[in-house]
Amino acid sequence: MIKKISSKYFTSDWLKDLSDINSPNWTKGIGIIKDRFESRYFNPIDLILNSSGTKIKYTCGFLVMSIDCLLIETLNQFYLGLYTSEERYYRRNPDINYKKNEQAFRDFFKHSTFFPDFKDENMSNIFYKEIRCGLLHQAQSKTNSLINIKETKMVALLDSKDPSKGLIINRNLFHTALKYEFNKYLNDLESPTNVNIFGENLREKCNRKMIGLCS
Repeated sequence: MIKKISSKYFTSDWLKDLSDINSPNWTKGIGIIKDRFESRYFNPIDLILNSSGTKIKYTCGFLVMSIDCLLIETLNQFYLGLYTSEERYYRRNPDINYKKNEQAFRDFFKHSTFFPDFKDENMSNIFYKEIRCGLLHQAQSKTNSLINIKETKMVALLDSKDPSKGLIINRNLFHTALKYEFNKYLNDLESPTNVNIFGENLREKCNRKMIGLCS
């Protein structure tokens, strides 16, 4: 069945010869990825962040961070060629009790150069539990964690001596970093030889993810 995969493209637009990492169709393929993420997520968020209505512009932090968390997990699936975040860890480590979505965030932050404060796995884990899980399951951050635009850093501990008290996230800085990361991913796809953090070809993994979305 043919269905839309972005504002401009359909499944039939992707199902060409993109299994060949050297195919000239990858120029169009990268354009499809760009249109999918921008038309469905980044452009609507930009409209909210740039709204002339202050009640919208200054109270949208939970919405922006919720979508950003969704995009982190999705973008990590593109990097690794996964249908779901669970797939890699079930396949490679069937006897280990991973928290698979939490690992997806650690993988993403490890890969990215735009989230230096999250290279510390402890900070990544706190973000996952306090922000991602709080927003997903309760539509709010957990414990005392805050989402605002006042914090001078992208992320800071509420109490430097007690990480369990939560985080402060500057959602504008965080969202900007995510856009930088996405644009870097598009640039990395320009070369047929670029690989992910596990040494796997980025185009092959991107195609595997897209085939899953198109099927």
